[in-house]
Amino acid sequence: MIIKLSPVRSEERMTLSRLGDMLTINGLALDFAKLPEGGALPALAIGSSDVIGPVERTSGQLMLTLRFPHSADAPEEARFPADIVDPAAGQVPLPGVKLGPEQPAAAGVIDWSQVITAEAKAQEQQELLLASVTSEIAQRRGAADMAITPLQDAVDLEEATEAETEQLKSWKRYRVALSRLHEKEGYPTEIDWPAPPA
Repeated sequence: MIIKLSPVRSEERMTLSRLGDMLTINGLALDFAKLPEGGALPALAIGSSDVIGPVERTSGQLMLTLRFPHSADAPEEARFPADIVDPAAGQVPLPGVKLGPEQPAAAGVIDWSQVITAEAKAQEQQELLLASVTSEIAQRRGAADMAITPLQDAVDLEEATEAETEQLKSWKRYRVALSRLHEKEGYPTEIDWPAPPA
């Protein structure tokens, strides 16, 4: 478990204890044992304002960020706290905070319907990649269209030079190559982009 602390100036006090994948934050017990490998829970799915970022499980390790209140005269270790890595079971020592008696815990609410699985993350990444590649193809296609239009006009009007006719063919070959990228093996992860005519 890795707990990141995000310091905030406040006179509130924080208490924190751990039991396996369950964290009790200020008397509110939140059990993250059901979070699958590679999964994430957005902060809004967790019924605690002290959890200010997504809770994720990566390589078996639970990672989360907590709001960490500190007073104006708090020591530097509380104002610039280091990550807490694999705290032992029981009360978790917090920088600049003296351990006191543990508070009785009440069960916290976690909306498990908002879990983002590793598969969903991978699907989202694939969709983002596809959208990015599609946009890049459209941008390159637009540049080709702009180059082709006046050259095609010159050919249609029988005013094109031999060099312009060859340039038109080169741009059209380039545009065809762009239109066939989706047929290539590895698309959209691996793309061998055609070079535009010089």
